[in-house]
Amino acid sequence: MTDINRDRLLEDLRALSTIGAQPDGGVDRLAWSDADLAGRRWYAERIREAGLEPRVDAALNVFGHLPGSGGPWLLTGSHLDSVPDGGRLDGAYGAVAALEVLRTLFESGDSVAERIEIVGFADEEGVRFKAGLIGSLALVGELEVGRLRSGQDWKGVPVSQVLASAGLDIDRLTEAKQHLHSIRAFIELHIEQGPRMEADGIDLAIVSGIVGVHRQRIQVIGTQNHAGTTPFRLRHDAGRAATRAASELKDLVLAADSEAVANIGMMHFEPGGVNVIPGRAEFTLEVRHLEERVVRQAVDAFRTRLEAICAEEGCRAEVELLSWVPPAPMDPLLMETLGKACRELGRTPGKLWSGAGHDAAVLSHHVPAGMLFVPSAGGISHSPRETTSDEHLVLGTQALLRAVRHAAASIK
Repeated sequence: MTDINRDRLLEDLRALSTIGAQPDGGVDRLAWSDADLAGRRWYAERIREAGLEPRVDAALNVFGHLPGSGGPWLLTGSHLDSVPDGGRLDGAYGAVAALEVLRTLFESGDSVAERIEIVGFADEEGVRFKAGLIGSLALVGELEVGRLRSGQDWKGVPVSQVLASAGLDIDRLTEAKQHLHSIRAFIELHIEQGPRMEADGIDLAIVSGIVGVHRQRIQVIGTQNHAGTTPFRLRHDAGRAATRAASELKDLVLAADSEAVANIGMMHFEPGGVNVIPGRAEFTLEVRHLEERVVRQAVDAFRTRLEAICAEEGCRAEVELLSWVPPAPMDPLLMETLGKACRELGRTPGKLWSGAGHDAAVLSHHVPAGMLFVPSAGGISHSPRETTSDEHLVLGTQALLRAVRHAAASIK
């Protein structure tokens, strides 16, 4: 089998990392930003330069396939957006590796290439609108457009305005689902974004499943008042109620399951004066676990405790669901295919569940899906310090080439 072009893969990863590059070495391609749009144009142009046919759908997902081929396809790729001041590999690695795989098969004249399509998904990270996986959700027809239409981004700009500035019509996002019937399976290559593989000396890992991710926005409403003249016993302090609940989150979640994790990623008080008792506190809550039952148990336990604290503080709480992506087991046959690909390279793969959400989770509820991990140095991700050795980046792409070829050969 003709193998991938190592230098071309690494150069493409370097080139993409210059789009949205930050002085500290990080990358900022926040979804729908100018840098994100530039990254998508770059990806489409690289597809075109390879002699392949690019296509951008109504949700800004960028696809590529052989000219004249009409599917059905095995889809492979990942996302092109990043978190603010994130790393150069999260998402980008899988999208660029997919390009290199299809380019290699096309250049070698392998007939299986016509059964493969690649993708760079839009807004996987979910930072801008506090709800992610927008590109893949649009593709499978599960995107809640109504909620987007009435929502705002993290700076208070209407979502419809953000999308319009990116050249998208919010009322046409649902058109992306017209392509789903052409997709038979999905494989995603990704960095682990955690420390397990490096700690255990694992070069390649097959993902057994992806955790469910529950996100919500919580508002605690109290009474704004003068901090210098109101004694503690007569306050209705929304900030105190919110922070009391936040301080108990870890214990509540671990009581549900020792493998469950949660995060309060942002919190702010209103009006925000140094001598003003907060009349309102707002924060986000995220809970993750492989079992939906555990996620629900942790979320319910936190809400019960929050309401008790609010009663004690003379406040009340309002909860808004931002998003729910259910746990996603990976397809057993694709897991076998990925294992075979790893062994062909002389590697015995590990087997891990993913604590991070991925587009593969969304696709897995509609078509067979599989994922492959390469190690993250130091277990660091969502950071300018995010990195993976060149050797592992190449090895992962070589494994993807073999897995995609095996899987695509069975598509009819």
